[in-house]
Amino acid sequence: MRHVIIASHHRFAQGLADTLDFLGNKAELNVVCAYVDDMPLAPRVAELFSSFPAEDEVLVLTDILQGSVNQAFAPYVGSHVFLVAGVNVALALELCLSTDALTVEGIEEAIELGRQSMRLINTLQVEDGEDDE
Repeated sequence: MRHVIIASHHRFAQGLADTLDFLGNKAELNVVCAYVDDMPLAPRVAELFSSFPAEDEVLVLTDILQGSVNQAFAPYVGSHVFLVAGVNVALALELCLSTDALTVEGIEEAIELGRQSMRLINTLQVEDGEDDE
């Protein structure tokens, strides 16, 4: 079984989860919004991981590389636990909709697709003859 955790500073994770559900996500999401109350992050993360069987896949999507939220999940990384920082909607949707087993290669490919979805529209040149939608 696969578990997906979306974690962030403040409420970004909740907004991302809501957006993913709106766009058709069917995966069950565990949302961790850090620093919105007085509950320390480390015990919340430990409690969440203790609820998962050791053999299950866990995909953790966080907001900021090397941020405190990302660091709270880093000790859990392993052969079945994948931690991805700097998540955007395109990347999260790609990973959540995939039914393939999680692999480093597959996640790296999804990250590249997520990068390609970020563009400065001011400088994006559209080829002549493309249909507008």
